[in-house]
Amino acid sequence: MDQLFDAVYEIMKESFPRDEFRSYEGQKALLERSDYHLKTYEQEGKLLGFCAYYVFDEFLYIEHLACTPLSRGLGIGTKLVQDILSEAGNHPVILEVEPPVDKVTKRRVGFYERLGFVLNLYPHYQPPLNLTTDMVELKIMSSFKALKEEEQKAYRRILNQRVYGVDAEFRI
Repeated sequence: MDQLFDAVYEIMKESFPRDEFRSYEGQKALLERSDYHLKTYEQEGKLLGFCAYYVFDEFLYIEHLACTPLSRGLGIGTKLVQDILSEAGNHPVILEVEPPVDKVTKRRVGFYERLGFVLNLYPHYQPPLNLTTDMVELKIMSSFKALKEEEQKAYRRILNQRVYGVDAEFRI
């Protein structure tokens, strides 16, 4: 598992701004949690993509989805998200995206919209994941329907406590 995690972490570092993932040790510690899952896509023994997600009673939360730069556009991310949606059954799936303000962020939102996700426009902030990173303004996308503001706040409280380890009311 160590070798696989190392490959996942390398893709994470290539794919996300530093404020959006934990230190190596912090990220690896999540593997000990029963609610944290890592789904991978490998071909010929090489990791091409992964999806890191949490399973809560109320919803599933996709924290990270990424592919190697050379394997982007091959449908790997689509397959991984579809697998999570199937696993979720009737439970909502949520994820965070950067606000769609440029070509890259708009394309990312469009990718999730094609998979049935809806961009929710209510404010959302990811607390700092490391001592050296800042809070990040993001948007929540939800599977198949827009969230009411109170629903999103309820999900954010769970994320704040169970994912980010901060007070439930952080920036609510």
